[in-house]
Order: sequence, then structure tokens, then C-alpha cells
Amino acid sequence: MDQGLNRRGFLKLSAAGSAFLATGSGLALLTGCSSNDGPAQGYRYLRAQDLDLLRPLARAVLGPAIAAVPDASADTALHAFENLLDGAMPGTRAALFQVFDLMQLAPARWYITGTWTRFADQSEAELEQTLAHWSASDRSLSRMAFKGLTQPLFMAWYVEPDAARTTGYPGPPQKIVA
Repeated sequence: MDQGLNRRGFLKLSAAGSAFLATGSGLALLTGCSSNDGPAQGYRYLRAQDLDLLRPLARAVLGPAIAAVPDASADTALHAFENLLDGAMPGTRAALFQVFDLMQLAPARWYITGTWTRFADQSEAELEQTLAHWSASDRSLSRMAFKGLTQPLFMAWYVEPDAARTTGYPGPPQKIVA
């Protein structure tokens, strides 16, 4: 599927996205939105403000999948997400945390998702509408942010053996030592 993105366009988009993330992260740092109090209790990487962002997102994105696994919740999905972060390179984690910080700023959240309201303050119907609008956005940066937050959630969730079994597969591949 050709979306008209050539090498020059990709470089422009990368430069614009980097500048936007750097500016947003800088503003978040200056306004205190990005204060790093360390990981939230029970987590290795995710901070309290990240959990406030990701919990409603996980419920909206993985809702039926979470319901299919007994005793699962959004926190189960977030712990799986954290296990995925554990295997990520530090630079990748840092970039993801920049996106988290950017999503804490209302103007940046509006530009990226189309809503000023935090995910935690939206009803389930409003959040589904936000996600539908966000995923269909014409802005490349918005689509990249959407995929950058939702795809790791999907990957982390379906790497969990109980979650993978709900898809009809026997679970994630096992390492076989020869």
C-alpha cells in the first residue's frame, strides 16, 4: 500500500517528528509533567503518570481480549507490557517514554489524538471515539504515535501464554535447546 511517502518525505517526517517530540518533552520537563519520580510501585519502568495514560488505553484496545482470559485486568496487560519493555533497548524505551510525556500535555495530546481530555477522564464511548479518530488521522505523526502505543500493547498481551491461547494458538513459541 503506497501512501506516497518517499525517502525525502520520510526524512522530513522524521525531522519534524523528532523536533515535535523534543519540544513536547522539553515543555513537559519544564512544566513538571515529566517529573521522574521513578517507577510506580510494583513496576520496573512504568511511572504513575504512564499507568494513568496506559490503563484506559489498554482497557479500550484489549477489552474483549482481556475479558477472554480468566482473572485478567488492565494491570495484567501493563505488567505484560513492562516485560516487553524489559527486553527493549534503552534507546527504544527512552523514545517510548518521550511519547508518554508528550501525551501528558493537553496541546500535544490534542494534536496527536484529536482530544484535549486525558484518557483517564474519558468515558468508554468517548475513548473508543478518540481511538477511532486517532487511528484514522491524516497526520503521519499521529498514526506513528497510535501504532507506537497500541502495537506494543498487543504484542505484550499476546506473548502471555494464557492470552495467546485465547487466539486459538497453543501459546508463544518455546525455545528448544539442541
